[in-house]
Amino acid sequence: MSGNDPVIEFDMKNLRATLDRVRDEQGPAMLRNLRRNLRTVGDGIIADQRQALSGPVPGIAKRAGKKIVRVKPRDGRKGYLRAVNVYEAQEASRQRSTQLRDRIKAQLKTRVVAGKKRSGIRIVADKTMDKSGSKYNMSKVWNKKLFRHPTFGEGQYVTQYGMPYWWKPIEKGAKLAHEQAAKAINDALNGKG
Repeated sequence: MSGNDPVIEFDMKNLRATLDRVRDEQGPAMLRNLRRNLRTVGDGIIADQRQALSGPVPGIAKRAGKKIVRVKPRDGRKGYLRAVNVYEAQEASRQRSTQLRDRIKAQLKTRVVAGKKRSGIRIVADKTMDKSGSKYNMSKVWNKKLFRHPTFGEGQYVTQYGMPYWWKPIEKGAKLAHEQAAKAINDALNGKG
């Protein structure tokens, strides 16, 4: 994952050199087929992510109080106590919808990158402006447990539950996707793909 981008990278060593080798040994048509096959290795993960996004709509999170938790820093420093908010779920009363989950589902794709500095197969939530004209990309925000946002035209902020849809499908399907990518590369090098 680069920075805070919602991506996963498969460690495909020398992917650029492998693609060059396929083009030299098997021809450009085989290279096109290989790249097409590599773009499908994340389809299972993306289908699981889309299924998670199709679940019931999360509600509003109303603050119910505070509790004290003990925090143990990972860097070995002394632990300390911290007050954190406690939330209770309330049903969302939505009259309007921006089709946010549908837009996020449409943005999920598998990308094959074979550059000089970066190469690999990545599952990404595309950050380009979508067809609705929304200038905000909410794919990272929607993956959080809680987030704050302004209400429609009222100027008030509310805390809302998100839908952590990103990491569980990746953890579940990463091994299979890696095997599919290795098989596609092996088939292309042997002239089968």
